[in-house]
Amino acid sequence: MSIESVSEIQPVAVATADTNLDEQFCVLKEGSCASLTGRSTLSYQLATLGESGLHLRLTGNTGTGFFSKDWMPCSMIEQLIIGATELTSTSFKTIFPNKSVNTGGFVVAVLKDLGLLRVNEQNSRWHAHVADMTFERIAIEPMEEEEIQTVTGTKGKRKSKEV
Repeated sequence: MSIESVSEIQPVAVATADTNLDEQFCVLKEGSCASLTGRSTLSYQLATLGESGLHLRLTGNTGTGFFSKDWMPCSMIEQLIIGATELTSTSFKTIFPNKSVNTGGFVVAVLKDLGLLRVNEQNSRWHAHVADMTFERIAIEPMEEEEIQTVTGTKGKRKSKEV
């Protein structure tokens, strides 16, 4: 999807940062990463909300930049990024209308950290979707690793110290 076709995305409801609503989310992954400029560290959460699928939200910034703490449906983000090769922070304005302009850049940094985006080889200001990477895959992989560790009995065991 090119930048020009981003406007074709149909907006869906974004869950606001409401304390009561937050309790309904089941957080699957919490992480942190550097911002695109490297001047601050961002924190984020990936969660489910019942049958409505995966959601992503920014939760913190060690810098001074403002951002939206609203939950974003991952399906909406995937609509924007799947197959895209020329994404910039402004590409995310359709998802965050009337929100801080920092939000788009912060989301790009998080998506890079999650492995969904990479820097475009032809222009370092553009980002491209990593083929075959989806939010579902990101959410399932840690659960599969935990199951493997539990089955093999490697979880929680440490090497003994040599004296």
